[in-house]
Amino acid sequence: MDVLVWDDKSMSVNIDLIDRHHKELLSIVNNLADSIKDNSQKKDIIRIINRLIDFTQYHFSTEEALFDRLNFNDIDVHKKEHTKFIKNIEDFREKINSVEFCILTIAQDMFAYIKDWFLVHVLCCIENTLNCLKKMESNKMQEKNV
Repeated sequence: MDVLVWDDKSMSVNIDLIDRHHKELLSIVNNLADSIKDNSQKKDIIRIINRLIDFTQYHFSTEEALFDRLNFNDIDVHKKEHTKFIKNIEDFREKINSVEFCILTIAQDMFAYIKDWFLVHVLCCIENTLNCLKKMESNKMQEKNV
């Protein structure tokens, strides 16, 4: 199972706190990949999923507060995406909890979902951050010209 590898050039949003959060999320997701590869028990996979949910909620609240401070225009859309992601991970956890067989298959499906979502999420964060910073710079320039 392929793990996700952090790449500063393509993944950094140039905000240290958010980059550290994204790296931690990658670490948790890669723990899930290792757990699947090692045919871990259900309880171990659930423990990783719980850690993922907890840290993701913390990260999302931090990110949303930052975007609020930066007056990010599409914050409601972004928050809805966060809520949807958490709900989907909780649904995967519920599926794993409710079965005795096919646990690793469900976990593999979840890993694929998270991997795709994470890459899109980081790219979206980069775009949003750049747009917010450009907007702030533009506002500073306008203030200087007044």
